[in-house]
Amino acid sequence: MCRMVAYHGSNRATLRELADCLVKAAEDDPLKGWSHPHGWGIVALTEDRLIHHRSSRPVFEPSERSTLINLVDSLSGRMMVIIHARKASDPSLVSSMYSHPYLESNDRELLYVAHNGSVNLSLGKEIGMAVEGVVDSELVARYLSMKGVNSVNELIPYTRTALNLLVLKIPRGVGSPLSRASLHYFNWANSNDPYYDLHVGKGYVMSSSLSKVGCRSLGQAEKGKLMELTPES
Repeated sequence: MCRMVAYHGSNRATLRELADCLVKAAEDDPLKGWSHPHGWGIVALTEDRLIHHRSSRPVFEPSERSTLINLVDSLSGRMMVIIHARKASDPSLVSSMYSHPYLESNDRELLYVAHNGSVNLSLGKEIGMAVEGVVDSELVARYLSMKGVNSVNELIPYTRTALNLLVLKIPRGVGSPLSRASLHYFNWANSNDPYYDLHVGKGYVMSSSLSKVGCRSLGQAEKGKLMELTPES
């Protein structure tokens, strides 16, 4: 289970506030009373930079929080950002290589995928991928790379708890990747547990817990509909 946030806009102060809320919710989730200690990651795209950083350490450790905030403070101009803090379903699979966002690429695009929830490992058969030593979220990322982001509803039958997704899509081409990129979110859960809700704000979408630790939202994201995150005005 995980906590995560995506931001699209040019206001670094907003992004820093969201990052601080993520750290707080990861350390002591107000909805569940547990921490998310099994690593964190960020992908950030600007006009001239693409940063992808993953760590196995808890994001709420002082040194890791400093790393996150330093990365946020280094960004400028319009940006698309995903930040994720992990609570592993299988504690034996904890390392930087298992931290989100995952990267998948094909001849059309690059996809950075962050996921909250769990899906059935039988999805591996659908995509021809062995599941030993594989995290279920990796299967989701591979499926979306193979089938396209618009196929996300086809993953609902494989979902065990939730299919909360943040996806940065960067089509291949010449010129600035930011000019072609898009940031998407998908909100789905097999229950009404508020822990699995995604909340939306102006230029951002976040796990519901963040709205309990200081980051306000405009409401719950619509369930079962792939949405593109529009920039903060």
